[in-house]
Amino acid sequence: MCKSLFLLVLLLCLLPGHLLAVCVQPASVVELAQASRLAEEAFANLDADGLLTQSSLARTKVLPCVQEMITKRNAAAFHRLMALEAFINGDESRVMSELHAALILEPGYLFPENVAGSGHPLLVLYKRAETLDDGVAERTYPPANGYMMVAGVRNAARYSKIPVIIQAFGPHGELLETRYVQPGEASPNWSGNVFGLTAEDLGIKHPLLDSKPWYVAGAVTLVTSAVLYAIAMNQKNQYIDPATLDDQRLGLEDRVNGLGTASVITGVSGVLFTGLGISFQFKFGHKSTKKNLSPQKESRHE
Repeated sequence: MCKSLFLLVLLLCLLPGHLLAVCVQPASVVELAQASRLAEEAFANLDADGLLTQSSLARTKVLPCVQEMITKRNAAAFHRLMALEAFINGDESRVMSELHAALILEPGYLFPENVAGSGHPLLVLYKRAETLDDGVAERTYPPANGYMMVAGVRNAARYSKIPVIIQAFGPHGELLETRYVQPGEASPNWSGNVFGLTAEDLGIKHPLLDSKPWYVAGAVTLVTSAVLYAIAMNQKNQYIDPATLDDQRLGLEDRVNGLGTASVITGVSGVLFTGLGISFQFKFGHKSTKKNLSPQKESRHE
């Protein structure tokens, strides 16, 4: 019994998240926007219960069940909603992190006057959120042959100190799952690689694409070909030597033919390996050193 329960728990841990997520009813970004609007109205009317109802609904029922791509504007509105929730709960740190995420996606946004007018404590935190640190870029795990939308930006980086909405799409563009990920929470893994290990993690740095091993293999096989050829010629000279006895010639003939064939095969292999080395050097050996901003960083300037 205990063993079966353990295996069941282990299986559930290893299953991709989108297989575990069950939505009773599909949702849309329209519903997400409506929850944000109603929450702002509740905040303006000092209706804490009404705001918390809408924020909980958006976070637990609407967002995970959205059946369409979430834009940067949609994501920004959601983060502002989460900031209002955190403000009501007295969590200033989370207020600023959510507002920081919203500012990255929609930097020109101004709260309505009835929600947060001049001098409102929320605006003080909003200003402080502008200078928060993003944290460090973290590895993400898109589905095989698919892609991810990170805060409304395709295959953008995810940063450790920014809450973010991540959507996973399959190879045919089908939406697999929508996740709201908080700072400190591990990135969802849709890759099928449960532990998220890469070749680099295991010390394997794409050896087949590196030109050096192919050059070494080419040099070794060409040298081997030359040695085999030299031995074959030596055996041939003994074969044609008049002093060689007839009963020795049969063995010499077999060795000359075998060594000659081996010399040709290794010689061709050496040329092939060298050619592959040259090909990989020109195709993969010259990479641009220009530093590019990640899509999420660039979104600050859009």
